[in-house]
Amino acid sequence: MNDSQKQSLQTQVCQRFSLSEIQIATQDFNEHLVIGRGGFGKVYKGAIKIGLNDVVAAIKRLHVDSCQGASEFWAEVEMLSRLRHCNLASLLGYCNEGEEMIVVYEYMPLGTLESFLHKKPVTSSHSWLLLLKICIGAARGLDYLHTGTGTKQGIIHRDVKSSNILLDENYAAKISDFGLAKVSPTNQTHTYVSTGVKGTFGYMDPRYFYTSKLTRKSDVYAFGVVLFEALCGRPAVDTSLEEEKWGLAAWAQSSIKDGKLSQIVDSRLKDQISTNCLKEFAQIAVSCIHAHANQRPIMSEVVAKLELALSLQEKSDPCAENGKVRKKVGSSFSSKVTKFSKLIRACVATSERIDEVNKLGLKLGSKVDADSEYGGQLVHFDSGFDFTISELLTASNKYLNGNRYCRTYVAYLAEDFQVIVKRILTELSRKKFVSIVSSLGKLRHPNVLNLTAYYWGRGETLCVYKFIPNGTVACLILPFETEGRPMITFDWATRMHTILGITRGLFYLHNQEKIVHGELKSGIVLFDELYNPVICNVGISWLMPATPRRFRNNCAPEFTGVANATTEIDVYSLGVIMLELLTGQSTYIGINPIDLPSWVKSIPAEKWFDQVFDEKLMQENSNNGNVLVKVMALALQCVEYNPKARPTVKDVLWTLEEIQV
Repeated sequence: MNDSQKQSLQTQVCQRFSLSEIQIATQDFNEHLVIGRGGFGKVYKGAIKIGLNDVVAAIKRLHVDSCQGASEFWAEVEMLSRLRHCNLASLLGYCNEGEEMIVVYEYMPLGTLESFLHKKPVTSSHSWLLLLKICIGAARGLDYLHTGTGTKQGIIHRDVKSSNILLDENYAAKISDFGLAKVSPTNQTHTYVSTGVKGTFGYMDPRYFYTSKLTRKSDVYAFGVVLFEALCGRPAVDTSLEEEKWGLAAWAQSSIKDGKLSQIVDSRLKDQISTNCLKEFAQIAVSCIHAHANQRPIMSEVVAKLELALSLQEKSDPCAENGKVRKKVGSSFSSKVTKFSKLIRACVATSERIDEVNKLGLKLGSKVDADSEYGGQLVHFDSGFDFTISELLTASNKYLNGNRYCRTYVAYLAEDFQVIVKRILTELSRKKFVSIVSSLGKLRHPNVLNLTAYYWGRGETLCVYKFIPNGTVACLILPFETEGRPMITFDWATRMHTILGITRGLFYLHNQEKIVHGELKSGIVLFDELYNPVICNVGISWLMPATPRRFRNNCAPEFTGVANATTEIDVYSLGVIMLELLTGQSTYIGINPIDLPSWVKSIPAEKWFDQVFDEKLMQENSNNGNVLVKVMALALQCVEYNPKARPTVKDVLWTLEEIQV
C-alpha cells in the first residue's frame, strides 16, 4: 500500500491501534486467549479500548513467517475499512508497528460455520432452518461483494470456505478474511483477474486452478462446496474416508447423479428437510460447482433460490421452527397475528358488489372435455399441485373484484385447497398471451407470487395462482375498523420485515428477471401463511390497457402507462409503500386524497416524530428513533421527482440491510 492509500484509511471508519494497546488487550499475546489458528498466524480474543468503551474483539496477528505478507494485510485492511454490510465481518481497526501486522475484528461469539458444522457437539440449535438462514446470509454477503460496494468495483473473495464464515450471537453469517481478495469491474461479467493461484484445496475452482484466471464464478464454486458442507455435515476434504470420497464436491455431485441424494444428507437433518426443499437446495449446490464457469449462477441468483428453498421448507411445516411453535417472523413478528382474509374485500377498489358462491360467470356445470369444448389447453407450471380444467370450471367460487379488463375470483377446488383465478377480458392473440404467461410461469421467489397455471380457449383466457390467505399490506393501513377485522400486532419489526421482503422481491424482478412491475402498490402486496409479503400481479398489466393516471395516487409523476414503465417508477412505488408503513397513511384516493410524498416532504425532519410518523410507532417502548429516521430518509430518496435522483432497488436493499446491522 502506498502512502496516499494509507492516509486515506485515516479518513475512514477504521482505528489504528498502537502495539501497546494490542498487548494489553491480548495480555501480551497470552496463549490462553487464542481462539483460532491458520497459515497466517493466530487469532486472540481480547477487550480493547475504543473511545470510552472496552469492546470484545477478535485480534488477528500475522506471523512473521506467514504466507500472507504485507500486501495481503493491507488489502484486507483497505477493503474492510470501506465495506459495510450486515453479512460481512466488521473491521474495528489495525496495527502496523515495527514488524507487527495485526487486524482487529468485531468478535463473533459463536465462532465459525466450520466449527458449528463439524466440531461442536450436537445440540437442538443444529436445525435445517437455521442452516438455511446462515447460508442465505453468507450468500447475501458474497453478492454484496460481487456486485459493487459504492466504487463500481466488485470484489472477488478468493478464499470462501466455512472457516471464513463467522456467526454472531444470533447465528447471522458474516463473511471474513479478505487477505486474498481481488478487485474486479462489476460491469464486465466475464472479466477475469490473472493471479497466482491461492486459496484452499477442497474449495478451489478447478478452472481457476488450471488457468490462473480468477472470476466471481470461482467464489460461486467455493460457496457451492459450503452448501454441500451444510447439507452433508462433512468437511470439504476428509482423508479419513475412502479415497474416492476425499473431496466433498466430487463425491456429492457423483452421488446425486446416481440418484442417491437422500443418502448424502447429514443424519442429524434427515427428519427435518422437506422433499421439495431438499431438491431445490441440492439443485442450487450442484449448479454452483458446475464444471463450466459460465453455467454457474451469479450470487444474486443463488440468494433468490436459497430464499425459495427456505420458503418451501417453512411452508412444509409452518407452525414449527427448531421443534417449537413459531413465534417470530423476521426479528420480532408477533405471534398474535391472526388471519384477516375478510379484509380483502375492504381493501379492493371495485364498483361491483361481492357476491356469494357460484358467480364466476364461466360455463359452470359443463363437465365436458375442455379441449374439445373450447379448443383450448390448460398448462401447469411446477407448482406442486394439479387440477383439470373441468375441475376448475365446475368449482364453487366467489367473486372478489374486477374491472372491464379483468375479474378476479377465488375457486374452491377441494377442502382447504383454493386458487385465485384471474379472467382476462381484453382481446389478446394466443401468441402474445402464451409468450407472456410462459415467462411469468418461470418466476420463483418467496416474495413474488408465481403463476400456477394458465388456460387459453375459445372465449376464455385464465391465469391461476395459489390462494394467499392473509390480506394485503394496504389492509393494515386503513384508517377505520372493518366488521370482523381481527387484531394484529403491526409493530416496527413487522413493518421493517415487510419493507425488506417487498424490496427483495423487487430486486429479484429487476436484477435477475429483468422485469419491471409497473403498478406496484400496497394493495397488491399480500401476506402468505407466515406473514411474509408477496408481490402480486407481476405481468398481468401487460395483458390489459394501463390504469388511467387519475385512478392512481401512488405512482411516479412520469408514469404514463405500464408499457413505458421503468425500474425508476417501481422504486418510486416502493418508496410510497415505505411512506405508508412509516406514517400509517393510506394512499387510496377515496380514503386519503393527499399526495403522501409531497406531504411528507413539506414537513421538516425535526418535526417528523410529532407530525409524520405513525402514532402507533411512537407508542412502542423501543429505541427505534434513529432507524425510523434513516428509513424515512431512504423512502424520500425513492420518491424524488427526478427519476435519475432515485436509488436503484439494489441500493435500497443494501441500505436497508445496513440499517439493520
